Amino acid sequence: ASVSCLPHERDALLAFKHDVTSDPTGLLSSWRRNGGHGEQDCCRWRGVRCSNRTGHVHKLRLRNTGGKALVGQISPSLLSLEHLVYLDLSNNELEGSTGRLPEFLGSLKSLKYLNLSGIHFRGGLPPQLGNLSALQHLDLSSMGGTNSTDLSWLTRLSSLQYLNLNKVNLSTVEDWPHVINMIPSLRVLDISSCSLARADQSLPHLNLTNLEELDASENSFNHPLETS
Repeated sequence: ASVSCLPHERDALLAFKHDVTSDPTGLLSSWRRNGGHGEQDCCRWRGVRCSNRTGHVHKLRLRNTGGKALVGQISPSLLSLEHLVYLDLSNNELEGSTGRLPEFLGSLKSLKYLNLSGIHFRGGLPPQLGNLSALQHLDLSSMGGTNSTDLSWLTRLSSLQYLNLNKVNLSTVEDWPHVINMIPSLRVLDISSCSLARADQSLPHLNLTNLEELDASENSFNHPLETS
């Protein structure tokens, strides 16, 4: 027999749903407190995956795969999901009234996978994301209006294997090669269309021995990439 979800985690998901003002495809239609047929067990809700052993919510997969997007904001109620390891909200319209990427996401300490690509956030990337020390996959691509003046928080993500910053404006981050070089676990790096102008900083020692894919296209380099 499967374990039912925990009441406080179900309440957190319902609070998240409350902050979604439009759900044109009914993605969250199964998210109901009462309704029979097991709907009040949040482990049976669409997009939700729980641990069969503990009942804790482990994964939220709410990616918009081509239909109409969820509209609203990302609720801080997600902080009650202390065992959440996987969060995919990509290609939805969840930037909220502020349009800023929420700092509180940096408190989801168990996250290993975070995908916010295609959400039209604007402004700076919050350095609080550097608190996600277990993170292995981070996709902040194609947001449209994000930027960063300091990437040093990335060096705290010591398990990071996949990093996609496509279209994040990094034009003022001159030390980005040194920062990236301090993440030896990286396997895939996408820094395409990031308004980068320089990549000729000298690196005494190249730590990226696990790197398998690098995309630095659509930048404004006026010299070859160097690693010496």
